[in-house]
Parts: sequence; structure tokens; C-alpha cells
Amino acid sequence: MAQTKTDRIFHTLRHRIESGELAEGAQLMSLRHAAESFGVSKNIMVTVYDRLVAQGLASARQGAGFFVSHPAAATAEPVNLREARDSVSLLHAQLDRPYKVLVGDGRPPESWLLNAAPAITLGSGERGYGTPHGLLALREYIAGAQITAGIDVSPAQIVTTFGANHALDLVIRRFTRPGETVLVDDPGYYPLFAKLKLAGLSVIGIPRGPRGPDPDALQRAAEHHRARLFFTQSLAQNPTGCSIDLPTAHAILQIAERRDMLVIDDDPFIDLPGVSGTRLACLDQFRRVIQIGTYSKILSPSLRSGYLIADTEIATSLAELKMVLTVSSSVFTERMIAEIIRSRRYEKLRGQLAKRLEREREEAIERLSGLGMPLFAPPASGLYGWLPLPGDLDDLDVAQQAAAQGIFLAPGTLFRPGETHHGPALRLNWSRVNDSRFYSFLRGLR
Repeated sequence: MAQTKTDRIFHTLRHRIESGELAEGAQLMSLRHAAESFGVSKNIMVTVYDRLVAQGLASARQGAGFFVSHPAAATAEPVNLREARDSVSLLHAQLDRPYKVLVGDGRPPESWLLNAAPAITLGSGERGYGTPHGLLALREYIAGAQITAGIDVSPAQIVTTFGANHALDLVIRRFTRPGETVLVDDPGYYPLFAKLKLAGLSVIGIPRGPRGPDPDALQRAAEHHRARLFFTQSLAQNPTGCSIDLPTAHAILQIAERRDMLVIDDDPFIDLPGVSGTRLACLDQFRRVIQIGTYSKILSPSLRSGYLIADTEIATSLAELKMVLTVSSSVFTERMIAEIIRSRRYEKLRGQLAKRLEREREEAIERLSGLGMPLFAPPASGLYGWLPLPGDLDDLDVAQQAAAQGIFLAPGTLFRPGETHHGPALRLNWSRVNDSRFYSFLRGLR
């Protein structure tokens, strides 16, 4: 694949450090001066310096800048692994949890979710590895939920996984080869971008608006790049919070049919009541759509369990790939979730979550409106919202300023698959946004 500006600058600085031209302890140019020197945006230099730090070639000193380090010799890791790791700094922050205010986190608070797992008893024959497709009882519940939504699904079309990210891994391994091009939402789900880089794929973003992906841009990109896969989210998309409307859903599926393309709908809010929008699978009935779901957003991030739904032949091939890679998913976890659903506890939990989100979202929108900061678009009753910032701000700089005050923000730049300049923005998590320290910080930006 052709090198990006970020790649070229990074490799130039790495060579200067490894060759000794830049001595141990030497201070690197400030972000602003480096951006001017290389003729690029400051956002690109932030990414370059972060990559240098990640590889031990530089260190950051708060308030002083970046300084050269010479790490001990080690076996070089593959370029695609470095690039994948470089793109998940936001995920590191969410897992390490060094902040007091977690506006940018991707999950609801643990206190909102499942407080204690119910006691379960496994039936005979369920203490082994399980089947490649996953626990039948859970797949039957999943199929029943789809049938209620008007989609004819059998358990044979469902494969359980270790969460939605595992399902994405299976699809990427099964349907892509290094050097191929895939299409994604822009802005979109940033951990997906890391997976695609790790697989050696070229990633093209399709602009995402209030009604979903731009069909015209999708048509042009699919034709020009001969893309076989398009990754999107139908409902309450991460990060914009917007859903696909009916006309846009029709257009996407027509393009997929003409271009012989699969559409991967990674939708963590299928089961959340009150979310508006059109699921692609409701129109497609899994002819060209592969649906991915998860229990992490409603039950607990610690329950690493999700699933995919596809055409029976595709589901069988993905189940076989799952068997090769992980043997099976967890029967214990899947039995626990099946029991939560059977006892109707799941229905109660998801209803409670929806009501709490609605209260927090309404309060947050009112407070943001009072600051003169409207959202990108009305959210579709999910977990996220997209907040544009004044055009003279840099969202990465804003996030760094907030971090100094113990506030974790998710800058919009990290949700972009490419280096094209976009207006600054923040992804908001409605379950965490109503903290007075966050609004005080926003007032200080204006």
C-alpha cells in the first residue's frame, strides 16, 4: 500500500533517531513547528509523535514536549501490527481508567449494568467445549428476537462469539486479503480501523450524515475500489448516535446488490428499546447483510459474549473458522446469558438502561444548548452523541487540556479512518456526560 504522510514523516524521524542523527535526550520540535516544517496539520504530527512514543523512540514530558529515546534492540514487529496498535490509544485510556470524569468512555457505568451474575446450573453434556456455532439455547433466544423484529432467522444462521470484536475478526479473516480495499463509516468505530490495518487492508471512509452513510459516496467508492465489504452501523451509530433512515437503507442495499458487496452491520444497540432507525437486515433478510451483536453494552463489558447472524452458508463457514481459531466460545458465559434472558431479567435491565439514558440525554442536550453548543444531529436514543466544536479549536488539543484536569474526552479525529481534515468534534457518552466539571471545562473553551 502507498505510504501516507503520517507514515513518511514517522519513518523519516525514526531513521534520524536510529541512525544517531537525533541524539538520546534531544528535544524534538514542538508540534506546531514540526507541522510547519513538514507542511502538514498538527493532528498528523500528534499521530507521528504518539507512534514514536509507542515504539520507545521518544518520551513525552508534561509541559516540556517530546524527547528522543534509544530503546534496547529487540525483534522488529510487523508494520501492520505497529499501525494497528497506534490507532487504539483511545481504547488504552478506557481500559487503564486514569481519569475522574469519563465523558469519552465507550460504555455505561458498571453501576448501571448487571451488578451480580445469577447462579446457573449447566445441564449434562454442557461442560465441554461446546459446538462451533455456540450454545443452542442462546441462539434460539437470539433467533426469537429477530423473528419478533420481522426477520426470519434460524439458529443455524447464528454463531456466538467472544464479543462483537471477535465477530469482526472472523469476518475480516474470512472475507479479506492483504492489499484489498474495504469501506467504513466516516466517522466510525475506531477499533475496527485498527483491525483492518492489522490485516493489511486499505480503508476508505464513507461520509456519515444524520441519515446514515452517503449513498452517492458509497456508490463511487464501491465502483472505483471494487470493494467487497462495507462496515457500518444501522442504529445509534458509534460515534454520531444517528441511525440509518429507510431511504438510505434501501440505497445501501441496492448498491451492495449491484456491486456484489457484503454489508457488515455491527450494531451493539439491537436490543435497546426506543432506538429509532432502520436495520438493514429488516430489508435484506441476511442475503447480503452480516449482523453483529453484543451483550457488553446492556449487561456488562466483562461478559465477553456476542454473536453474528448471516446466510446459513456464510454462518457455517464462520463457525468453522471460529473452531480453528478458538475451538469454541464460552458455554458458561452463554448459559448465564441465556438464563438472564429466560428469566426475563434481560428485558427488565434493557428497559431500565433505556430510561436512564433518556433522562441523562435530555438533561445533557439542555445543558449543551444553554452553552450554545448544538449537536451534529438529534441522537437516535442510543448511548452516544456527536458534539461539533468551534472551528478554531483542535479536538486533540482540547482532549489534552481536559486530561490535565482529570477529564477523559474522545476527540472526533480518532474516529476518522483517514487524514482528511474535518471539523473538530467530541463523542459524548450520555451515561457519563452530566458532570459539572465537564460543563465548566466547556465554558472555558469559548
